[in-house]
Amino acid sequence: MTKISDVAAKTGYSITTISRAINDHPYVSDKAKKKIFDVMRELDYYPNNVAQQLRGKGTKLIGVIISFVTNPFFTYLVDAIEKAAYQAGYQIVVLQTLEEAEREQKFIEMLKKRQLDGLIMTSLDNDSPEVLKLIESGKIVVCNRYLGDKDIPLIRIDEKKATYEATYYLLAKGYQKIAYISANKKSRIHTDLRFLGYLEALKAFNISVNWDYVFLNRLTISDGRSTLTDILAIGEDKPDALLVISDEVASGILSQCHLLNIKVPETFAIIGFDDQPIAEVLYPGLTTIRQPIQELGEYVAAVMIANIELKASPDAPELKTKLIIRGTA
Repeated sequence: MTKISDVAAKTGYSITTISRAINDHPYVSDKAKKKIFDVMRELDYYPNNVAQQLRGKGTKLIGVIISFVTNPFFTYLVDAIEKAAYQAGYQIVVLQTLEEAEREQKFIEMLKKRQLDGLIMTSLDNDSPEVLKLIESGKIVVCNRYLGDKDIPLIRIDEKKATYEATYYLLAKGYQKIAYISANKKSRIHTDLRFLGYLEALKAFNISVNWDYVFLNRLTISDGRSTLTDILAIGEDKPDALLVISDEVASGILSQCHLLNIKVPETFAIIGFDDQPIAEVLYPGLTTIRQPIQELGEYVAAVMIANIELKASPDAPELKTKLIIRGTA
C-alpha cells in the first residue's frame, strides 16, 4: 500500500509540505501542488476523502449550516434534508455556527477545499462577494432566511404574507397593542420580511408601530421567560397580544405565564411560528404559523443535488404556510 512517505520520496518534498498541499495551504505554490497531486495519482495514493476528489468522483458529502442544533425547527429541517439526500446517495454533515461569523467562514472554506460537494445554508448573513460567487455557481444553496438586500436565489416561504395574516387575525379579533418578538438583530430588522408583514398589517388598521413592543434577539425558552418579564415591566400600557417568531420562545412565555398565574389569552394572546410538536401539547394549545418544513427540506436537497450533478433543478413546490388556531389566540 502506497504511503505518504512514498509520495515524499518521489516528489522530493517533505511530508509536511505534501500534507499542506492536500489541505490547500497557501504556503505551498501551485507548481508544487500540481507536482504532488500528479505523483499521488501516479502512485495511486488517496488519503481519506481526497481520494474521490482526485478521481473526480466528489465526496458525496453535503454540508448543512444551521445556527443552533438545539432549535427544533432546524432538527426537523435537517431530518428532511438528510432523508432526501440519502435516497440520492449522499450523506450530510451538520455544521453549527452558533451565529459566529468565524465558524461560518470555516465551513465555507471546507467547500472551497472540496471537502464537501455542496453547502446548504439555512440562513445567510454573510453576503460577501466570495459567498455570492459560490451561490451563483450553485455550490451554495440558501434556504429559509436571508435578511440582506442582494438579489440571490433563495428557497423559502412567503414570510411577509405569513406574519401579515397572523397579525391581521389578531387585529380583526380586536387586539390593538401587538408585540413583535424575534431572534433577529436590530441591524437587520428593516430588511426582515416577517417584520415587514407585521408592519403592513398594523398599517391596514391605521396603527403605528410602538417600538417598546418590539423585542429582538430572543432565541430560547429562557429568552421567552425573560421576555415576559420585560413585557410586564411596561406596566398598564403593556401589549395585549404577542406575535412570537419562534414556538420555542413562545413556549417559554407561556410557561412563565403559568408560574405567575397570568391567564392566556385573557391577559394577552400569543401566536408562535413553525408549528413544532410542542405547540400542540402546550396548555392552552399554541396558535402558530405552520411552515411546510418537510417539503422545504426535500426541495432544498433536490436542488443541491441537481447543482452537484449538473442537472436541471426540479420544479419548485408551493411552500404554503397556514395559521393553526388553538387556545392562545
